[in-house]
Amino acid sequence: MGPNLSASEDKSSILESRNVTVGGRRTSMRLEPQMWDAIETIARLEGMTLNSLCAEIDRRRRDIGLTSATRVFIISYYRHLVRSYEGGGPKPNGSLARVVLDTVVGRPVDRMPVLRPTAERGRNLAATGED
Repeated sequence: MGPNLSASEDKSSILESRNVTVGGRRTSMRLEPQMWDAIETIARLEGMTLNSLCAEIDRRRRDIGLTSATRVFIISYYRHLVRSYEGGGPKPNGSLARVVLDTVVGRPVDRMPVLRPTAERGRNLAATGED
């Protein structure tokens, strides 16, 4: 086992809160410094701002919070990048962020529709003949 580090020496466990603007509203996220560095690097590589990348993640996330979705996106981005170089296959062409957003976080059109109350759904199904 390695040496014991005090909380002040172990910077990897300290979360940093920062504000981002998503969908026209300001919100805060708490991430590790390394995660902030990673998401800023990805945004720069993709020609996006941090806010616009976070907004895309927010638009596509499903049943998890923005911070968790951001962590999943970061890990997936780098995994896709590593796999493309490990396999000797084609390197990412275009926006790797878009590929990761579509395959991991989800496409905006894939979001589950908002369900209407049962009586209203029944009327609409009867009118259209759908099951």
